[in-house]
Amino acid sequence: MRLVRHSYATTILALCLFASCLPARAQMQFEGQRIVSVAFVPEHQPLPTSEIAKILPIAPNQTYHASAVRAAIERLYATGRYQDIQVDASEVGGGVGITFITRSSWFVGHVGVESDISQPPSAGQIVSASGFDLGVPFDPGQLSIAETRIRKLLTDNGYFSPEVYHQLDYDTAYQQVRITFVISTGKRARYDTPKITGDTSVLTATQIDKATDWHRFLFPGYRGITQNRTRSGIDHIRLKYQNANRLLATVTLDSLDKEDTGKKGPPRAEPHITVDPGAIVDVELQGAKVSRRTLKENVPVFEEHTVDADLLTEGASNLRDYFQARGYFDAEVEFKQQEIRNGKTEIDYIVTPGAHHRFVYLQIDGNKYFDLKTLRERLFLIPKSFEFRNGRYSDALRKRDEETIADLYRANGFRDVKVTSRTVDDYKGKKGDEAVFFTIDEGSQYKVAALQIIGTHKLDIAKTIDSLNSQTGQVFSEFDVATDRETIIAEYGKNGFQNATVEWDTQPGPLPHTVDLRFVIDEGDQQFVRQVIATGLETTRPGLVQKRFDLKPGDPLSQAAMTDTQRKLYDLGIFAQVNMAIQNPDGEEDQKNVLYDIEEARRYSITTGFGAEFARIGSGNALTDLAEPGGATGVSPRVTLDMTRLNLLGTGQSVTLQSRLSTLQKRASITYFIPRVFNLTKFDATFSILYDDTHDVNTFRAIRREAAAQVIEHFSKSITMFYRFNYRKVGVSDLAINPLLVPLIAQSVRVGIGSFNFVQDRRDDPIDPHKGIYNTVDVGLATKAFGSQTSFVRVLARNATYYRLGSKLVLARETQFGVEPAFNVPPGTEQTTAEQADAIPLPERFFGGGGNTQRGFPQNQAGPRDFTTGFPLGGSALFFNNTELRFPLYGANINGVLFEDAGNIYSSISQLSFRTDQRNNEDFNYMVHAAGFGVRYRTPVGPLRFDLAYSINPPKYRGFPGSYVQLVQCSEANTCQASEQEISHFQFFFSIGQAF
Repeated sequence: MRLVRHSYATTILALCLFASCLPARAQMQFEGQRIVSVAFVPEHQPLPTSEIAKILPIAPNQTYHASAVRAAIERLYATGRYQDIQVDASEVGGGVGITFITRSSWFVGHVGVESDISQPPSAGQIVSASGFDLGVPFDPGQLSIAETRIRKLLTDNGYFSPEVYHQLDYDTAYQQVRITFVISTGKRARYDTPKITGDTSVLTATQIDKATDWHRFLFPGYRGITQNRTRSGIDHIRLKYQNANRLLATVTLDSLDKEDTGKKGPPRAEPHITVDPGAIVDVELQGAKVSRRTLKENVPVFEEHTVDADLLTEGASNLRDYFQARGYFDAEVEFKQQEIRNGKTEIDYIVTPGAHHRFVYLQIDGNKYFDLKTLRERLFLIPKSFEFRNGRYSDALRKRDEETIADLYRANGFRDVKVTSRTVDDYKGKKGDEAVFFTIDEGSQYKVAALQIIGTHKLDIAKTIDSLNSQTGQVFSEFDVATDRETIIAEYGKNGFQNATVEWDTQPGPLPHTVDLRFVIDEGDQQFVRQVIATGLETTRPGLVQKRFDLKPGDPLSQAAMTDTQRKLYDLGIFAQVNMAIQNPDGEEDQKNVLYDIEEARRYSITTGFGAEFARIGSGNALTDLAEPGGATGVSPRVTLDMTRLNLLGTGQSVTLQSRLSTLQKRASITYFIPRVFNLTKFDATFSILYDDTHDVNTFRAIRREAAAQVIEHFSKSITMFYRFNYRKVGVSDLAINPLLVPLIAQSVRVGIGSFNFVQDRRDDPIDPHKGIYNTVDVGLATKAFGSQTSFVRVLARNATYYRLGSKLVLARETQFGVEPAFNVPPGTEQTTAEQADAIPLPERFFGGGGNTQRGFPQNQAGPRDFTTGFPLGGSALFFNNTELRFPLYGANINGVLFEDAGNIYSSISQLSFRTDQRNNEDFNYMVHAAGFGVRYRTPVGPLRFDLAYSINPPKYRGFPGSYVQLVQCSEANTCQASEQEISHFQFFFSIGQAF
């Protein structure tokens, strides 16, 4: 006899089918007989034999019952692994043999796209439009629907005759179907002149055409069609009507039809647009003045393109809050709507601003549990300050703050808390001053009298229970209970109980203001990992991905571990998208396949950038004019071009070409990056070559050719170590000083230097820190053993700290110290400290001064100078100390800075001095101080920075007012005459990012 159950039928239907297909006599034919054998066809099943044995309620040597067979079918179907099951029962050796004839289900695996179209749409958009989700059962009937959606997406993006078909690749090992959509589109169509229907009396067809912004820039004709461009074009037309007070205008794109022009080139499409200007809606403000932009931001009829009482009332409320926030605390706003001839509607908002006030005082009474600082830092109301000249106040903010305080108390067990507020006009008799008083009736704090956990049978969560906030004797709050509930669910989820649920309830405790708390846990079934499967890899080596898996077969199915694996894959930097899912999520099986479907990032990426430095910088013309050794005000534009080849040979390694071109620097480097070198998760390595032609120190031009190797150790989240070796050849040219006077520092040299760099970064925001510390120590050794022609030790340390002073102020400070002593000085040179310093070539010396070190100097103008020309020579020691007080200046995005910089570049460590006076024009080893004021404007890429500094004791020096040729001539004749010069007291700097 045979029982047949077809794909995707419900369990009840299958059982009914079983009963109805077999006559009662046939069903009873083997009833009560011994089961001799249980077999499966095909022999290879989607479930392991051991798991099938657990599922089936029948086994050899048991008694045959038709009800047991029905239960077996039901359980097999419940796993979700079977599409079709047939059961054959036959007489075998004096008993009955049962054979399950099965057909496996299929699940969606990788969904990919093969196409040569240019974006948009992207491959991700096409996959999303298909509607196939990773890991869910595969329904072939959805393929035609998916292709229709993809064609619609392509048509919306200007591909009017796309060919879309699919390819299916079945993976029997994991029951997955790889779906590939093969797309051929031809050229993208361009817009043609829109055909406008409707009322064009307000905007002509030409004006509407121009408003779409579909025309090409600087060239005749129209741009290519894209979905976003079409949408924005219609929005631009609607905005054009809105600017003409036609708020009720409707603009509809009826069709975008391909034209048959018979001409060569890209196809064209004619947009058919219907416009209805609607009546004029004139929104005016009476009794006060605001900008049109402010009016649009506060009155929602502009955004909603309709007029109704609710929107007008909301506009009145918004305007009232706007005026109250600007000191008109008694402001009242009403609106009047009237319709006049030709359907024109006038809406007048009538503002009665009242007297101008200042919110000067805020007091909170009744608080015992929380201090004032804790409460006030959560409030929106702010008394007048340098940042808020009239304070920040409105009735809406006051009521919001009442609820904020109450929520804070409730979260800490004060279930009966009551918060009220009142305002006082003309506070302390001063007309226009306002004060707000909050009164808190805390009530009693509720505590947990008893904690009961019910339902922990399969998992021991004793440690988790001990970590809960809601312990016996502790404060009771629904906020803590909700947190504890999530903690319990997370612990179960980490151990494979994906369907665990936690409910809680309370009963009054034995004492007043106490509760008995109970958590009721439904653990559900524990699930484990069957296999971890990665799909979508084309170039990447599978082993590179598998090493990042935190889950292994047999592990509990943990959502946290799945997410950690996904994060590690993203951290490789070579994948554009990593989708994760559980295969057959609704199937009732103990073991699940975990899927990671990976989309590899573009292997090549190109980025460009433009910038400029605006300050007192090197003149760049020192050979023909030595008159300005201190630099001159100027602008140095910059252009950068970077190209990266990701995932080289599928190893996760990358090659990057970086280049920079400016009036002060020409730079190009190639870097080879190896993540997780030697399979060590905390170590990365880089190899690089560099060419650098720099003239940012106007004393000389340095040309550097360098090769470097570096190992990076990610010691912890905040600590990174860099171990590197650099071998470079540095040449000096375009000297602004006589090389005969300083032969050692002017020569070209080879430098081989090994170094290590310690970095500790605990700042809250590296771009704009408000608290934390930042430490670096860089130690290097150049010696002949490394192939270096000059020998020296370099130590450079930096310590920066950031402190919050109250809620608004930040005190930032930074100290830098560096020393660079030379050794193995060439024979014939007296080894005094000064001459050892001179043995270090110019490009290897410390240079400083400028926006990031000492703002009392122009860029790289600190330290020793040539006695004849006054040009900077650098030094072998440095000390800088910077202090800033950062504070709000205006609004939320503009901050101010008061700063004091101290420090200098010194000829040697023995010459480092903290004295503040310059002894003579040849003395540069003293401490220069500068004070100043700066402005910071917050942007997404960091604050725009403008600093104005006043140098208190800038150095004086002797300069040579002539050309380089004249310098050489007078030096030979010993007739050079220098003039006394001085670094300007005032310096300014404009750049992006904080000074430190």
